[in-house]
Amino acid sequence: MKYAADFRTIARGSLRGKWHVSALTAFMASLIGAIGGSSSLNTESSSLNSDSIASDWNLNEYFSPDVLNFFRIVLAVLLAYAGIHIIVSLIIGGAGKLGYAGYNLNLTDGREARFTNLFSQFHRLGEGFVMNLLLNVYIFLWAFLFVIPGIVKTFSYAMTPYILYEHPEYSPNYAITLSRKMMDGNKFRLFCLKFSFIGWSILSSVPSLIASAAALTGSFVYLPLILVTIVAEQFVVAYIHAAEAAFYREVSGTEPQAEIFYAEIEP
Repeated sequence: MKYAADFRTIARGSLRGKWHVSALTAFMASLIGAIGGSSSLNTESSSLNSDSIASDWNLNEYFSPDVLNFFRIVLAVLLAYAGIHIIVSLIIGGAGKLGYAGYNLNLTDGREARFTNLFSQFHRLGEGFVMNLLLNVYIFLWAFLFVIPGIVKTFSYAMTPYILYEHPEYSPNYAITLSRKMMDGNKFRLFCLKFSFIGWSILSSVPSLIASAAALTGSFVYLPLILVTIVAEQFVVAYIHAAEAAFYREVSGTEPQAEIFYAEIEP
C-alpha cells in the first residue's frame, strides 16, 4: 500500500519536464470549471461585497477615493468572472473534468500528456453535464443532512471522472457507484494525500497576503502580487491532481506499467 509521500513522489516524477504545461492546463481547467477556481480569486471575491462596505465600515475616512474606486473595479471584475465561470462550468465543466482526468492519467502512465487532452472529451458534453449534476445533487443532499457526510461523500465520489473517462460505456450514475465502492476504506487515505499539500498551498498564498496589506496602503503592487499567487497556485494544483491520478491507479488496480516507468525516471 502506498502512502501520501509515495504518491507525491510519483507525481513529481511524472511532472518532470512538464511542470509548465501542467500548470497551464490546470489554469485552463479551472477557467472551464473542470476543477475549483483559484483560491485567491475566491478569497478576494468573498471579502468584497458592495459599495455599502465603505459606508458601513467608514472606509471613506481611511482611504482615498482612488483606492476605493480601485476596490470597486476589482470587485466588479471578480463578480463578472464569477458569473461567467458559473455558466461555463454548468455547460462544459463536466466534459472538462473528463478531459483533465485523461491528461493526468497520461502523465502518471508515462504517456504523452498534451494541453489539448483537456478538450478531448468535449464530444461527451451530455455525459459530463449529467455526471456533474448527479455529483452536485448527491453531495448537496448528504450535506443537507449534515456537513460532515457531505465532505465524506466528496471523497467517496472523487474517482468518478477517472472511471468515466476510461469507461465511456458506463453511465455517469454507474461510474459514481463504482467510485463509491472503490473508495471504501480509501477515503481517509485520499484526505491525507490532499492534506499533505497544505504547506505548498499556504506558501503559494503568501504573495496574496502581502498584496492585501499593500492594497490597504494604497499601493498598486497589489495586482502583480495577486498574479504571482495565481501562477504559483497552478503549479500546486497540477501537483495535487498528478498525485490524485496516481492514487486512482492504485485503488483501481490499473497500474501495470507504473512501477517500471517510475523506476526508470527516478535518479
